[in-house]
Amino acid sequence: MLLASTALRRLAAPATIGETAIQVAQQGRTVSFAIAAGPLPGVLAAYGQATGFQVLYPSDIAQGVFSPGVTGTLAPQDALIRLLAGTGLIARFVDPDTVTLEKLPAQAGNAAVLDPVTVQGGLSRDPGRSEGTGSYTTGSTDSATKLNLTPRETPQSVSVMTRQRMDDQGLNEIRDVLDQTVGVSRMQRGPLGSDGDDVFARGFPVTNYQVNGIPRSTVYGFDDSISDTAVFDRIEVVRGATGLLNGVGEPSASVNLVRKRPTPILQGYAEGQIGSWNRYRGEADLSGPLTGNGRLRGRVVGAYQDNDSFIDRLHERKKVLYGVLEADITEDTTWTVGVEYQKHRSDDASRAGFPLFYADGTKTDFSRSHNSGARWAYFMHDNLTVFSELKHRFGDGWTATLNVERNNREYDGLLGYGARGSLNRDGTGMGIWPGRWNSDLEQTSVSADLNGGFDLFGRRHDLMAGISGYYAKREGLDYPLWTIPGYDPSIPNYFTWNGSIAQPTLNPTGRSQTDERQVVAYAATRLRPTDALSVILGSRISRWEQIEKSSPNAGAGSYSKRSENGVFTPFAGVVLDLTDIWSVYASYTSIFKPQNLQRDVSGQSLDPLDGNAYEAGVKAEFFGGALNASAAVFLIQQDNLGEADPGRFAPDGTQAYRAVKGAESKGFELEVAGEVMTGWQVGGGYSHTSIKNADGQRMMTYVPRDTFKLFTTYRLPGAWDRVMVGGNVKWEGDVYTGTGARPYDRDGYAVVDLMTRYQITDKVSATLNLNNLFDKKYLSSVQNYGYYGEPRNVLLSLRATW
Repeated sequence: MLLASTALRRLAAPATIGETAIQVAQQGRTVSFAIAAGPLPGVLAAYGQATGFQVLYPSDIAQGVFSPGVTGTLAPQDALIRLLAGTGLIARFVDPDTVTLEKLPAQAGNAAVLDPVTVQGGLSRDPGRSEGTGSYTTGSTDSATKLNLTPRETPQSVSVMTRQRMDDQGLNEIRDVLDQTVGVSRMQRGPLGSDGDDVFARGFPVTNYQVNGIPRSTVYGFDDSISDTAVFDRIEVVRGATGLLNGVGEPSASVNLVRKRPTPILQGYAEGQIGSWNRYRGEADLSGPLTGNGRLRGRVVGAYQDNDSFIDRLHERKKVLYGVLEADITEDTTWTVGVEYQKHRSDDASRAGFPLFYADGTKTDFSRSHNSGARWAYFMHDNLTVFSELKHRFGDGWTATLNVERNNREYDGLLGYGARGSLNRDGTGMGIWPGRWNSDLEQTSVSADLNGGFDLFGRRHDLMAGISGYYAKREGLDYPLWTIPGYDPSIPNYFTWNGSIAQPTLNPTGRSQTDERQVVAYAATRLRPTDALSVILGSRISRWEQIEKSSPNAGAGSYSKRSENGVFTPFAGVVLDLTDIWSVYASYTSIFKPQNLQRDVSGQSLDPLDGNAYEAGVKAEFFGGALNASAAVFLIQQDNLGEADPGRFAPDGTQAYRAVKGAESKGFELEVAGEVMTGWQVGGGYSHTSIKNADGQRMMTYVPRDTFKLFTTYRLPGAWDRVMVGGNVKWEGDVYTGTGARPYDRDGYAVVDLMTRYQITDKVSATLNLNNLFDKKYLSSVQNYGYYGEPRNVLLSLRATW
């Protein structure tokens, strides 16, 4: 309410130059610039990286604008004047480290000018910010090492899904973002809110999620893949092992969700969407200063979505609300507090698809609309997060940051899905798997980090050090699963079944609890022996503990404790600049991950994963960072990898796994992201992964070895510059599952999408996304049951900005 009333007052009162410009004390700071001429978004990204300033501007005013660049040792103010020369834009400093751009008044001629300001150094609150840049890449990322590095300076493969690209493709869920990310494969096996999706990278499951760099627990229920994207500025995916910042985890990838922050200028948007299968969505975002001096800023984001599905009867809806305040306590200290709430629910929902085979061993052929869920089955996830960040900027570029977060969740799933038994030709032989999952979860996380530069042997180097820890708990009632005495789960005729079946009575059988604690210390430094050579060395010491308890209504309870103390995770990386554009790199880290979800046929958790991960590659940075490209090769060696044990189940009825010794994953990845030429953005690449056991046999055969993804948009020139057109291609190679008499092969497939946007006015635009243009029928998963990908569908979005 405070933000809205402030916004209305500011909209009602005409702004003056005196209100906009901020006078800052001159300290004689100069910076060495070597920014080549090129498209303005990339030039500004390079400028922000060189100065530490945050440059904010509406994306439309930079589209198609070319900058002459800037070279030499200059004051940041003078460099900004040069790189804006001839662009028709004016820059204003709204605080010591934030610059805004706007169109130059017509009467002022064609010269780039600034209000009278003097400049002092500062650190951007979010140097990797993608919102408002109009770009498909970012100039800075710290998700791999917590050192603020450009993608080219980072000795690992990093993909960044920017705000602009998420908006252009209409990606409203994290799982959809991952589905479009290079080197990541998503196998959908259930609706929103279920645990029916699997995400893989480099042959291994993706289980490491972070929000603003704070790791989520690996206890069941903390997965953020269903989160809505409305509250996030960008999604950063670091492929490969990320033990330096996660401590425990798979050598697949780490997904860091970076929240939107308040802005020093008033901005906002309201958007409505309508699409196939009765999809309706409303989203709004308002941000800006709450006081006249701009020292208190706020932001509020809300979204609501309601939709059916191409699957019969399935209905989904979600609510999102996010609010954040940012206050400058002193000139050098910023305090941020916020709250995020998301609720997701799916009704008439199944967590599996349909049987792949008849009882006689021949393949089935179901329609894409087939729903194997009972009418009373549902999934619900409720997520409330409160967070706080205190950041202090010392002299000489050093910062100290304290983060505290409290995450409370609830998941509730009433299970009833027709995947039990063997399907006969007459429709008999099938039944439902009934049960209920319901738990409350909480996680309290604290981290403290120190980041800055130091001089040694006449050269400047970087250092990061920190400590962090979390306590996570899952607690809930246990309900009957899979087999319920006195309940008949059989389906008379699977072909004509419409989900109608008696709902079982599910009384609690007891209570169970899982507690997980992790305390770690980590540090990393980037040493610069020469201008062209960077060496990054880091390590992490972890203490991890997990306790599981159960208290059944009848019989004896159980208690188990697993812990690992003093786990040492090293990291080493080297980057060598060959030219101003090209670099080569290599990196190494070790792997450690306790396994609590994957159990063998006796119900025992598999031993922890351990091994080593190696990566090497080439990176390039074109047009001052507007376009980034990379090529990488990798090798992952791992023991105790959990692989599904076909046809065998743990005592609780879940899939049983077996530990595989000597698993090895190797492959390569190619990626490009950013602006190729004025108005032409691209993002995508190719990946190949081969994972085998010690005997050389292929593993994870249900995960595609080869994928290709490419999305591109182009803003038409001249009189057609209000029109943007785009297209997307996603191709996955063949997969198979099963052995002996029942192998199931799925050929490779490609899906083509189209999009177009029309800028109706300077503030209003309409976007049309046409997905699966050729209505390709394909299976998104063949792991245990079949599940189809979405047929052809359309999404129309209307957005107004201010």
